[in-house]
Amino acid sequence: MSLHPPAPTGFGETVDAWAQTVRSVVDLGRTMRPEHAGLATDCPGWTVFDQVAHVAGAESAIAGDPVPDVDVSHLAHVRHDFGARMERLVEARRGRPLPDLLEELEWRLDERLHAYRADDVTGEEVVEGPFGPTPLVDLVALRTFDVWMHEQDLREALERPGGLDTPAAAQSVARLFAVFPRIVARTAAIEPGNAVVLDLTGPTVGRTGARVEDHDGAAVGIPLFTGDADEHADVVTTSLAMSTRVAMRLAGGRRSPDDLPVTATGDEGVAHRVLAALVITP
Repeated sequence: MSLHPPAPTGFGETVDAWAQTVRSVVDLGRTMRPEHAGLATDCPGWTVFDQVAHVAGAESAIAGDPVPDVDVSHLAHVRHDFGARMERLVEARRGRPLPDLLEELEWRLDERLHAYRADDVTGEEVVEGPFGPTPLVDLVALRTFDVWMHEQDLREALERPGGLDTPAAAQSVARLFAVFPRIVARTAAIEPGNAVVLDLTGPTVGRTGARVEDHDGAAVGIPLFTGDADEHADVVTTSLAMSTRVAMRLAGGRRSPDDLPVTATGDEGVAHRVLAALVITP
C-alpha cells in the first residue's frame, strides 16, 4: 500500500487531522447563505443543516452527553438501530438557527482539543466508542473519517470542492485501503485466482490491491504492495483507477458506480462487483 500525502501517525497527528476537518465544517458553515441550509445532500434524508447537526451531535455524544430521547421512527431513511441513534442527535437539533449550531460545534472543537491535548493523555486510554470500548487514538481516527466524509457531503451540495489532499483525507483513504482485501475476497466474493488493484489518481494519490487465495475452502484476500513478492503468473489481475473523490464517494455509499468516472481494465465482472462492494460506512 502506498499513499501520498501519508495518513497521520500517532495520536498527535490524528488529533490534528480531526481538528482540521471539524474546522473545515465550521468554516463552510460560516460562509453559507440562509438558503443553503435546506439543500439536499448525498446522505438520504439529510440536508446541509442536518450534516452540520450530525457532526455537532456526534461530537457531543463522544464527549459523554446523553443521546436525546426523541422519536425518529417516522423517518424512512432510518434503517437500523445505529442509524436511529445518530438520527436522534440530528432530530434534536432541527429547528435551531444554523449560526447557533455552528457556535455549538466550534465550542465543542475547543473543548475536545483541550481534553485530547492534555499532558497526561497518550491516546492509548480505552474509552467508550460508538461500537464499544476502543483506544482513544482509534476513536479519534474514526471521528476524523466520519467528519471528513460529511465535510465532503457539504462540499458536494454547496459545489465547493476541496479538502481532498488533507491529513483527514489521507486518514479516510487509509481506512478504505486497510479493508480492501476483505472487500475483494468477502464482500465482493471474488474467486481465488484473481487479483484486484485500486489506483487513486489524486489529489490524495495511492495504490492498494489484493490477491484472492483459497485457504481450506475459504476465499482470503492477501494484501499486495506490502514489500513481499507479489508476482503470481497464474493470477488474473483487474485494475481500477479513479480520483480520490470518486473512491470516497463510493466508500461512503454516496453514489452509484454507474454515476462516477472509473477506468477499469481486466475482468469486467470482477470490476463491477468490487466497485459495488466498496461501501465501508454503516
